[in-house]
Amino acid sequence: NNKRSWREDEYKLPMIRSFFSGKSFRDVSPLLIEKFKSERLATPTKHETTRSRTTVSLELALVSRIFSLAVELGETDKNPCSRVRKLKLDNQRYRYLLPEEEPRLKETLTGQREHLLDLVSIAIGTGLRKNEELSLKVEQLDFVRNVIIATRTKAGKNREVQMNSEVRGILLRLARHKRFGDYVFVNPKTGTRFKDIKHSFQKACELAGIEGLVWHDLRATFGTRLGEAGFDAFTIAQLMGHSDVRTTQRYVRATELNKRAAVEAALLGHNLATRERKASTIVAVSA
Repeated sequence: NNKRSWREDEYKLPMIRSFFSGKSFRDVSPLLIEKFKSERLATPTKHETTRSRTTVSLELALVSRIFSLAVELGETDKNPCSRVRKLKLDNQRYRYLLPEEEPRLKETLTGQREHLLDLVSIAIGTGLRKNEELSLKVEQLDFVRNVIIATRTKAGKNREVQMNSEVRGILLRLARHKRFGDYVFVNPKTGTRFKDIKHSFQKACELAGIEGLVWHDLRATFGTRLGEAGFDAFTIAQLMGHSDVRTTQRYVRATELNKRAAVEAALLGHNLATRERKASTIVAVSA
């Protein structure tokens, strides 16, 4: 009831039950948890590829959560996972759509991939997560204030994302002749919302000669472009729905120009001149 990703946990459970089959809580020691971790890392996936450390880390987290619940419910008195070292992960993936890649990608979004063109443009222009975008309904579009009310967010709280002119034009076209509760993006083959677009997007990237790009990187493109335009981390965090501004820091890069301006700002004379310019600007605007 309290976890949105419970379906993923349900997928992991048969493997966990198989490994710990016949064991009671008191039989599961830290050493056995270490064995579980080692065997999972050494076991290839069903596609015969190397199992990622992130996958095993999530499996260990689920085992640990099972024990934590058992402690809370009085079924056991300790969690052996607390004495097992967590796997070190490299989660600092940073990839975004380069300016020269965007036109190449959009050129491939024709024919059977035509439905992706609007989806890609909205993703780049709003930073919506894939599920937020695919589940978007007409009732979430406020064309009076030009905002999108994002629901079913990762943080569990609704947020407002402003529309730029391109996004507004696309959404106006898509919402035309639709009812308030209709989905914005509808699969013409099924007449219902798109469930996923991973495979068609990967094919489009392949045809465009773009490597190492996944759908979530379009959201990173939004954040990166805001950062390059000089917007601060707090503004970007609000638009992207980050609960911790530290997550947003990756998008705020200190350019050589910014660093030079920052050093110059340390000069007393520079600060006084800047204040004078700002003051004269305020007077001019007020007038």
